[in-house]
Amino acid sequence: MNSRKKLTYVLHDIAVGGVEVALISAIPALSQKYDLRVIVLGKVDPKMVAHLSPQERNVFVPLSYPLYFYPLALPKIIRQILLNDPDLLVCSLWRGVMFGILAKLLRKKIRFYAFIHNTGYPHYAARFFNKKAASIADVVLADSIATKIFVEKEFRPKAEVKVVSFLTRPTPSWPSPVPPNVQDEIRFMYLGRINKVKNLPAAIELVSWLRKQHINAILDIYGKNDDGYEDELKTFVKEISANSFVHFKGEVDGNQKWPLFSAYHFYVQLSFAEGMAMSVTEAMQNGLVCVVSPVGEIANYTQDMKSAVLVNILDKDYSQADFDKVLNVIKEPSLYLDISKTANRHFLGKKVYAHSLIEQLETP
Repeated sequence: MNSRKKLTYVLHDIAVGGVEVALISAIPALSQKYDLRVIVLGKVDPKMVAHLSPQERNVFVPLSYPLYFYPLALPKIIRQILLNDPDLLVCSLWRGVMFGILAKLLRKKIRFYAFIHNTGYPHYAARFFNKKAASIADVVLADSIATKIFVEKEFRPKAEVKVVSFLTRPTPSWPSPVPPNVQDEIRFMYLGRINKVKNLPAAIELVSWLRKQHINAILDIYGKNDDGYEDELKTFVKEISANSFVHFKGEVDGNQKWPLFSAYHFYVQLSFAEGMAMSVTEAMQNGLVCVVSPVGEIANYTQDMKSAVLVNILDKDYSQADFDKVLNVIKEPSLYLDISKTANRHFLGKKVYAHSLIEQLETP
């Protein structure tokens, strides 16, 4: 007889993104601990799960329907969520928590965990359903202290808000990177969802500005095209004649991510809003110097010119002074190495996602 608790996790897709990559990193541990099902409200990218065992891959149940078909598909999706009578239900992202709300209303004995991942939302539906889920959840999970503070202030849930670590791997020893040389190509990267919240035009403007200062800078953009925004961004790149130094590299799976970092000098992410900003933490773990906006949890784990280069994108006059800081780091190898080492050491010994999530699920 199987005495393990039954856990169902609901999210949008299995593709490149912090929420998805974190969950995939925890599948082996969750599968061992629980009778696990993962309801995917979209597609499962085979590359993202290729490293899992056949048994671990079998936990994924893809239910890919266009939004306009949801009124007809809703009964089937709810039936799949409730199929194995879960003891624990964890739901992430706005469509995930929307179905979590319905499942909790239909089966009140389920222990419902609403997982909130951001302090800003791209549209009204995302904010509405996350707020509603927080109000009825038995436990609210947050991906960072910043998200926890936001949820407690803006959503005012009755349930306790618990923080889950979003580090998917232990932090390696500092890799002693080769600092950039102004005579060589200076390589910047971005990795994550391609949407308006990530403010990628600002990252492109930074690289364009550096080139005007006679720095041979390039930017490689990796990630998923969210709601067609990549097409809009490519038009912007073409309009400013940046095609020669801004490259769209497509999605990468979790196993490809970490080896990528060693090929770059800088990671850039000038978002308007963030939760944990997982790609930023991973870049810092790997010793890249991160050029980031101090939003969400980023403000809590970075120090300007100590462990990262902070750009206050909310200041209308930010570009000149903040871009100058990046130029100084490029020109001063010792400063680059100091920031790189401090970034890496900040995360040494920190708990990883799988252990942190299980700890919260097992806490009464």
